[in-house]
Amino acid sequence: MNPVSRNPLDLSEIRKRLSLFLTSKDALACARVCRTWSKDFLSAIWHTIEDSSQTKLAALDPSIIAKHGHHIRVLKSLPPQGKLLDMLQDTSVSNLKSLSIVTTPTQVLLAHYYDIIRRNVGSLKMVNLSFPRPNGVGVYFVTESLSPQTHTGDTSKLSYLKLQGLQMTRTAFSMLLQSCPVLEHIDMYDTVLHSAINMDKYQHPRLSKLTAPIEQVFSPDPAMTTAPSLLIHFPNLSQWETWQISQTLNIDIDMINKEITRCLSNFTVIHTRPGGLSLANMLIYGFKGLTEICVPHKHLSPEFIIATLNHQETLTTFMTTPPSSDTFFQPNSNQQIPAVEDFLTSSGWMLHFIPRECSRLKKISLPTHGIRMDDVDKIGWMCNDLEILHIRVKGLDTEEQINVTLKMWLKAKNSARRNSKPDLSAYDLYYHSQERDERYVSIEARVARHLLKFEKLHTVWLGTKVWRA
Repeated sequence: MNPVSRNPLDLSEIRKRLSLFLTSKDALACARVCRTWSKDFLSAIWHTIEDSSQTKLAALDPSIIAKHGHHIRVLKSLPPQGKLLDMLQDTSVSNLKSLSIVTTPTQVLLAHYYDIIRRNVGSLKMVNLSFPRPNGVGVYFVTESLSPQTHTGDTSKLSYLKLQGLQMTRTAFSMLLQSCPVLEHIDMYDTVLHSAINMDKYQHPRLSKLTAPIEQVFSPDPAMTTAPSLLIHFPNLSQWETWQISQTLNIDIDMINKEITRCLSNFTVIHTRPGGLSLANMLIYGFKGLTEICVPHKHLSPEFIIATLNHQETLTTFMTTPPSSDTFFQPNSNQQIPAVEDFLTSSGWMLHFIPRECSRLKKISLPTHGIRMDDVDKIGWMCNDLEILHIRVKGLDTEEQINVTLKMWLKAKNSARRNSKPDLSAYDLYYHSQERDERYVSIEARVARHLLKFEKLHTVWLGTKVWRA
């Protein structure tokens, strides 16, 4: 009878679970321990094919790809040509979950790419097809490549799809949506949908998120100005990330607002990227009942602030930094304190009307706008359910000042949990100069006192790292 091992790594199941958290380099080292370990770490080694690993893979014998291709789940960038592309067309590469193709392809390469897509259509969850078109002519998209064949019994698992630099008919686009029943997020840019009078306008019941510029959404066919917007396909759309490509928008803003009102009954979240898009008009006349608004900081204006107040009964999140490029708020971030910018100049005080009037706010993120505590005290914030706050305060300019402020807040918040009432001692509240003038309240104490007004506040960033209560 074999003795029971006390080493957890002797169990195959534990090794397999551990492999999910290793880099391919570490997984390779583990696989070389012995033949038994090799079987458990093979899937981690082959899981993801990146640009950096393509040269080494191309040097392998094709039989190795044929043997282990069924382990590949993520192809971050298909090679534009060469031996590796030929090797990846092996029938063993048939369990991909994520595929990204970013290149300017020839017709021959397209045929190879579509074959790989078609072979993996039953397992793919994320697909990125980005084809820059220097000659101005988009690549024709073969819709059938993403449509499972009936005889195989496969159903599409695709939840995210990005299309750039393509062209297809509007009916083909409807067929594509219909063949992807669990699609939740579509990202479109520079893609032409050729329209016709009797075209299909399939409405996807599940898709909830759209990433596309204004021009793509409201002018999908430049040759037919009367073509309906993309919004007609997405009756349950709730989130849209958008921007404006050209400096001058050649689309009637009234038409845009009418289309938004007509098509987006369940819409709640709008994010915009840097560009010339003016959101104020759409916030007043188009969107209704938004819960989340995110705009570039330089788009803040008195007009925008007033337009935002149109959603004061529903707004719970107000941001000037999109989550996708969020680098300020990492828990272990040690980056330098970002510079404060003020695009509002003398109108910065108006920004405080948002936390005063939008009482349902739970998150405020203004990482590059420096607020003045005098404005805060005069106008007042009434968002008592606030939970997350990312702000810069003028006067809190050093890491030491910020840390002192947040230590005050945490100390008083912890005492409130024990005693049901915050305890800020005179030592914490006042800045004692050499003359010990207690009439002067420090900026650190003023900010800490402001934070304590929000009992539900648990996450704060003032310019350095995130602090959590």
